[in-house]
Amino acid sequence: MSTTAPVSVVVPCYRCAATIARAVSSVAAQTLRPAEMILVDDASGDATLQQLHTLQAQHGPLIRVVALAANAGAASARNAGWNLATQPYIAFLDADDTWHPQKLEIQYRYMQQHPEVALSGHLCRQLPADAQGASNWPITWTPGDVQCVTWSQLLLRHQFVTPR
Repeated sequence: MSTTAPVSVVVPCYRCAATIARAVSSVAAQTLRPAEMILVDDASGDATLQQLHTLQAQHGPLIRVVALAANAGAASARNAGWNLATQPYIAFLDADDTWHPQKLEIQYRYMQQHPEVALSGHLCRQLPADAQGASNWPITWTPGDVQCVTWSQLLLRHQFVTPR
């Protein structure tokens, strides 16, 4: 398997200078890395944009930084990143969250094996704010754990929400 997947990771960023490095590190540490990571500053007005450029310098071509002219909210920042994505798969990550090191490997493999699936998501685990690198817990996932979400279920209730 290639060490890079055709995935664009989109991260909406708003006043996240204190947390974004941890989020970016969790993407850079993936066992199957994405082709690109788009960090979208939602007109933070603090040190966030500077931090994003610092991370871009550290991680090179993996990261693209986009600065929105006016604050429009996380959904608009995600959409702006999606519109700039160059890869056939899009993955979203919030600036204050981290990924398990095998997240992309498992999810991308599943999507490749199931081309009829248009959207996938997974459970999340909330860790203490001071947990550094603690997102590497053992994975007990099996293909039998998959639950299908129908279009009608999505119309009634959004199944893929971001944790808060």
